Amino acid sequence: MRSKANAPLFEFESADSLAQFSVWMIPLAGGGIVGMLWEWFGWNSLTALVSLSLVLIVGLRSSIMVFENQVRVVRKWFFVPYKIYTSPCIEDVSFGGDWGLEEGARGVVVRMNGKDVHLGSSKNMHYLYQSLYEATYTGRPLAPG
Repeated sequence: MRSKANAPLFEFESADSLAQFSVWMIPLAGGGIVGMLWEWFGWNSLTALVSLSLVLIVGLRSSIMVFENQVRVVRKWFFVPYKIYTSPCIEDVSFGGDWGLEEGARGVVVRMNGKDVHLGSSKNMHYLYQSLYEATYTGRPLAPG
């Protein structure tokens, strides 16, 4: 159990839709690899490729933790973190669509240390956007998530 001093002001975890989309591009637009596998192994190769993609996609998650003096975003595959972003603050929050608009968005973009970090999915982007926007622009502390 965490002590109150180390407890985040806001914590959120969800599927990482941008990473999931990127993984699906392997079997869909695999180029010569898919053709070579088809020539060598036939249907078995396509079944294996799609199965591998599904296993990768199911485990891709991202989480954000907002502490009093630090923001941390962790991308992980099941329980294994593979990318961690940290920053003293959130610089900007926008939707992950064209020009930062809600239409066509597939998540939320958080700007930290000059880098855009994509979070969430289209299912939870409104809640995530509202929560992070309030913390960034109003200065009000967030209730623990």
